[in-house]
Amino acid sequence: MLAYHKINPINAQVGIYLRVSLEDGDRQESNSINNQRKLIYEYLKQNNFKHYSEFIDDGATGTNFEREGFKKLLEEIESGNINTVITKDVSRIGRNYVKTGFYLEDYFVSKGVRYISVLDAIDTYSEVIGNELLPFRAILNDMYSKDISLKQKSSLMERKKRGKYIACYAPYGYKKNDKMVGKLNIDEEAAKIVKRIFVLFLQGNGTTAIARLLTEEKIPTPAMHLNMNTDKDSMLYAIWKPNTIKRILRNKTYLGYMIQNKEKTLSHKNHTRVILQEKDYIVIPNHHLPIIKKEDFEKVNEMLDSKKRALGKQKEQTILHELIYCEECGKRLARKDIEGKIYYYCPTRTVFHLCNNKNYLPYDSIEKNIFKYLAKYLKKYSNRKVLEKKYIEEYAKNKTRMEEYKNAFAKYSKELTKINNKLDILYYDKLNHVISSNMYKKYASTQKEERKQLEEKINTINKLMKQEKELISELKCNKKSVEKCIDKFYDLDHVNTATIKELVEKISIGKNRDFHIKFKFNSCY
Repeated sequence: MLAYHKINPINAQVGIYLRVSLEDGDRQESNSINNQRKLIYEYLKQNNFKHYSEFIDDGATGTNFEREGFKKLLEEIESGNINTVITKDVSRIGRNYVKTGFYLEDYFVSKGVRYISVLDAIDTYSEVIGNELLPFRAILNDMYSKDISLKQKSSLMERKKRGKYIACYAPYGYKKNDKMVGKLNIDEEAAKIVKRIFVLFLQGNGTTAIARLLTEEKIPTPAMHLNMNTDKDSMLYAIWKPNTIKRILRNKTYLGYMIQNKEKTLSHKNHTRVILQEKDYIVIPNHHLPIIKKEDFEKVNEMLDSKKRALGKQKEQTILHELIYCEECGKRLARKDIEGKIYYYCPTRTVFHLCNNKNYLPYDSIEKNIFKYLAKYLKKYSNRKVLEKKYIEEYAKNKTRMEEYKNAFAKYSKELTKINNKLDILYYDKLNHVISSNMYKKYASTQKEERKQLEEKINTINKLMKQEKELISELKCNKKSVEKCIDKFYDLDHVNTATIKELVEKISIGKNRDFHIKFKFNSCY
């Protein structure tokens, strides 16, 4: 059930929200931004609304609420600048009925925001029949969005099966045919680089060596060639990476195959992309002209597979392999085996010369130092009384602070309610000519300043309470959890693989060979 808000057209600060998306099936002219605006402006005029601002999302789907216009609208509501929201219909807010319901029946209500849907006859200022139908409209909009999504997926799948290339960008080495939609032509400039990469690899150069060579020659990377992210100023944007070279060498597109349907979204609400298995790919042979000869492609991939098998047999993963990072640039350290010994080094330094960490670190030395430190640490903190004392002290501090914040929040909230009531009385006194406009401005100005100060205090307390809740969550606020953590490492006399995985999140090693350990203590304390 919606709450009814006493916000009339006179004191309404209106946020007009306009949204359209072809992805949601908004193809009718009536759903265009201009027509939404025209309809709502006519409504504003007829109902004497004076103060309004526009918030627009042109081309943003209603199943996702990460939209710039909508987020700006919420920011203005949080700042107290908007107390009324008007849309053409409920589907403009969103087509996910759970999240739409949250904003309309929970968020707007808690913020005292009046909501109006012009075509759905919904208005939380008064009891109208449209209000009772709101949940059903949200569900219908969600169902409509799901139906549109299924139809679009079915249409795209059919086009893929018919050999139409539907991705936004052509693969590196090709360009879209301007005259025939869904066809690919060879991009001569990029194709030369693709051919050169294959030749270099067949000549015995590794992916790292090829990446370094292309970077040194300042050959545009695939992303640069597409003219994407032209405002990007990162040096790494201009750097060829070994993985990029490997993807090109593995890509059957260069044999004339069209390969699509490699990934999909989880649902019409969740746009997270998941990788599909190779059996689900849609592969069309002889779709376009090849760049690489079949025998060269097969030879290159045979070489890649043999290297992969050799590496797999030669290297047994070390305990710390996934955990060791460079302190200087943040990249994970790479491994190199020399004469039976294992070394770790920063690949950014050796490949791209962008890091000043020049060390080749013997792995046995790293492991020895890390294990020694962990053993010392565990010995210090595996004392039951020390841990219990620490828990009790921390929990007591958090509990005391939280109580103080709660009391302050209640106090300031009560004062804020009183000020809002005073402002309402002053406003109605002015309307009824009990006080003059000048007197209203004088008294209201003082009250508004006090309200602003109180709101700032409440916002600060809210942030502090949130931080305190996070700290309490980490402590678990439960003695049993702490005892369980103590039991896990009590009397532990040596460090093993299980201990490392349980305790350590990351190990950073700097240019001076000093190391820093980041622990996984959230589950304990």
